[in-house]
Amino acid sequence: MPGAGIPLLSAEPEFCVVSRPNESLGSRWRWRVYASLCVVSFGLALGFAAFGAWMVLPYSALEMAVLYLAFRWMERHAADWERISICGDHVIVERERAGTRTRREFNRYWARVEMDEGAFNHPPRLVLWFAGQGMSFGDELPALERAIVARDLRRALAAR
Repeated sequence: MPGAGIPLLSAEPEFCVVSRPNESLGSRWRWRVYASLCVVSFGLALGFAAFGAWMVLPYSALEMAVLYLAFRWMERHAADWERISICGDHVIVERERAGTRTRREFNRYWARVEMDEGAFNHPPRLVLWFAGQGMSFGDELPALERAIVARDLRRALAAR
């Protein structure tokens, strides 16, 4: 159910954007893919071991252990989200990363939106500045959508 873990806002926002990672596979299918990779890898390793190349087995086990850790990391971050909203004189930035939820409120009139140029081979980042502190937003968004969100956020901040 999309958005099930995102809490409701206390007031109707003038502007609101939610950013979530693209989850093409659900949890069940992700682990099914992992299980099928294990079957294929260990099947090939056992085939090689039957012909005398038994050293393939530890490497296959190591490969599946590393893949398990990667899949577990993906599972842990599957429900991550970010939301930026403007309610009256407040800009509210909320995010949940690996089960840890944070919320920051800024004064609307002192907030500034910038697109930081990315380093070599990195896309530009959307950063919301307030009182000398920067907070990035929309790291899961494609670069074009991030630029559109920055433009719309600037317009919403200047609307009052």
